Amino acid sequence: MILFAEILRVIASVLLILSSGFYLRHLEKTKKQRKLASLELIMYITIQLAFILIAIGLLIDVFFR
Repeated sequence: MILFAEILRVIASVLLILSSGFYLRHLEKTKKQRKLASLELIMYITIQLAFILIAIGLLIDVFFR
């Protein structure tokens, strides 16, 4: 049962990362066309920060495991 929960967690994480990437791409295209609204700008910065933290976490996991 714990293995099933871990698999679901990984699938959810992958889906969140993929959807965030697509939304970030959409925001970058929108940013080229017009100025982003305040909520869009907050999401843009938050997603970029999240990707940086994920990358740092993966590097720590790979090199210090």
